[in-house]
Amino acid sequence: MIGCVGQCYAGKSVYENGLLVIGFEGVQAAAGVIRDVGTMPLAGIERLMGDVQAVKAGNENTVCVDFTTGNDAQLVTTFNIALKEKKIPLVGGTAWEDTVACDGRVYHNACVYLLLKNQEGKIRTYKENLYVAHPGSLRYVASKVDTDKAALYELDGKPVQKVYAETIGYSGSDLAGQTFKYPFGRIIGDDVYLLSIKEAIGKEGFACYKKVNFMDIITIMELKDIDGIVKETLQKIKSDLPQVKGVFTINCLFRHLLFQQEKYEDTYLGNMETAGAHAGLIGLGEHYKTQHVNQTMSGFAFD
Repeated sequence: MIGCVGQCYAGKSVYENGLLVIGFEGVQAAAGVIRDVGTMPLAGIERLMGDVQAVKAGNENTVCVDFTTGNDAQLVTTFNIALKEKKIPLVGGTAWEDTVACDGRVYHNACVYLLLKNQEGKIRTYKENLYVAHPGSLRYVASKVDTDKAALYELDGKPVQKVYAETIGYSGSDLAGQTFKYPFGRIIGDDVYLLSIKEAIGKEGFACYKKVNFMDIITIMELKDIDGIVKETLQKIKSDLPQVKGVFTINCLFRHLLFQQEKYEDTYLGNMETAGAHAGLIGLGEHYKTQHVNQTMSGFAFD
C-alpha cells in the first residue's frame, strides 16, 4: 500500500476532501520507500532493484507507480537506473504536501513506490498532451537559466517574457497566468514534454514548475481540441487492449483547473469510464518513463 496527500477522482466524481482507496486484483505487487529524496534518492536504489527481482517484473505486464514529495528530476533518473534493464515504465506524481505513506507508516522528504505486475494480462502506459507547438513559436535555446530556482530568463539571448508575450499576442498584466493555454514545451528527440510557468520574475524571467537546463530546446505550446485528444487516447487504449478492464491516471492540477474552467471535467470523467474502471490522482507534477513533466496526464491501462 502506498499513499500521499492530494485530491483524486474515481468513476464520475472528484474528491477534493476525504480518503480514496484504489485497489487492484490479479496482481503481484511490492511496495517500498526511498528516503531523503531531496538529497540522496540514489541511496534507496538497492531496495528498489530487489523488489523488481522479487515480482519477476517484465516490460509487457509490469508498471512502477510512485508518489514523491519533491526532487522529481533526480528521482526519475534514480528510478530508471533500476527499471531500465527490465524496461519497466514509470508512472508517478508529486504529492501536495511533504507527506507520503507506505504499508501503514508515514514518511516525509520521501518517495513511495508500488511495483504492479499483472498476472492475468498486460499493462500499457500512456502520456496525454493537450497542446501543439504554437504556430508563431520557434525552437529556442534556453540561454540563461537558474536550475536551483527552476528559473528561465532568456531564450536565444532575449528576455523570455518578451519572447513569450510577443508569440502569444498578450499585453495584459497576468503573463504567467497564460500557462493554462500556452505552456512551454521541452523538446527531447521527437517528443515534447510540457513545462508550466509558476510566476514572473521581475520583468524578464519566469519561475517554472520544472527545472530548465542551459541549452535545453524550448518551444511555446498552444492548447488544442481537448475532447478530440482525450478520445484519441481512449481509442489508442482500446486498440492496444481490446479487453481493457481499467485505467489509472495522474492528472496535473493545471489540467484539473483547466477542465473546470472549460466546464469539461464531467465530460472527461464520463469519457474515461468508457475504457472500464477509472480512478487516479490530481498531482502537482507528473512522471512518465524517463521524464518529469507538467500539465500532462500520465497513466496506465490493463486487461
